[in-house]
Amino acid sequence: MKNFIKPKRGEMYIDVCVMVLCAMMLIVLALNTFSFFAIKQDLDYYAKEMIKISTTAGRTAGTEIDNRRAELNAETGLNPTVTFSATYFNNTARTVQFGDTITVTLTHTTAFRGFGVFSIPVTLEARHSGLSQRYHK
Repeated sequence: MKNFIKPKRGEMYIDVCVMVLCAMMLIVLALNTFSFFAIKQDLDYYAKEMIKISTTAGRTAGTEIDNRRAELNAETGLNPTVTFSATYFNNTARTVQFGDTITVTLTHTTAFRGFGVFSIPVTLEARHSGLSQRYHK
């Protein structure tokens, strides 16, 4: 019974190691979470720029759209899937009449990693819309 009540001197060392390990896991979790916020902010910026160029051009395909997409890929470091939806004036040229709505949807898949050998895939999406500013005859 005396040995059970007697204090154990190495116990504090183990407690400190466990606390440091828990603190490091929380830091990794926080960094992963903040990186998702940064990627979402970049996707929103990307979508706003894509809708700005497509509404100004009045189309959802063309050299100006492709050039701006390449610039945004280089600027943000992301390569999301870009999908446009609109009521087309000319479906082959992908032109949208003045005042019609153009909606762009960006989808980017990233992984939640940092806890060892496994990673959890996460899909982020950004959607913006605008009105075409070009009149087509």
